[in-house]
Amino acid sequence: MDVFALDLFNPPSAPQRRGRAADPWGLWRPMTDPSWVQTMSAWHPHSAVSRSDDGKMLNIRFETPGFPRDRLNIELNDDRSVLTVSGNMRKETSGEANGQANGAESNPWASVEERQFSQSYRLPRDADVEAIKASYEHGVLAISVPTKGPDALPQKRSIAIEDKDAGKETK
Repeated sequence: MDVFALDLFNPPSAPQRRGRAADPWGLWRPMTDPSWVQTMSAWHPHSAVSRSDDGKMLNIRFETPGFPRDRLNIELNDDRSVLTVSGNMRKETSGEANGQANGAESNPWASVEERQFSQSYRLPRDADVEAIKASYEHGVLAISVPTKGPDALPQKRSIAIEDKDAGKETK
C-alpha cells in the first residue's frame, strides 16, 4: 500500500521559470482589461432552439422581458441561410418620476437602462423561408421555421462536359 504524505508546514516550492521573472499580477490582468468587463456586463436573452417531434418545424424561443415588440427585429441575410434576431431598448427614469406627490421630497437621482442584443442562427438547407412566422406574447418571442423535408433538398446531378476541340476541323 502506497502512502501519500503532504507536509503542510513545508510545501514544495513552485519551479521557477528560467529567463523570466514571475508576474505577480498575471491572475488579475484579465480583470483590468476593458473588453473583459464588457463581456461580463453584456445582457443576452435566454434562447432555446428545438425541433418538433415529426422534424418538420424548427422552433426558436427568446425570452425578452421588458422589450416592446417594436424594438425587436428579425432579418434574413441575402442568401437566406442565416436568421438574425436583434433588439435594443433604452429606458430613462428621472428623479421626479418615482411617484412622489406634489410638495414631497423628490429623488435627485436618475437612471438609464440600456440593453441590446443580436443573435444569429444558421437555418437548415431545407428551411421554407417564405413561411417563417413569429409571435410575441408576454415578453416571449417565438419563431417557427417550417422545413420542407429531405425530399426537397437539391439532388446530386452530373453535368455533361462539352468537348470544344472535337468541333474544330483540322487543316
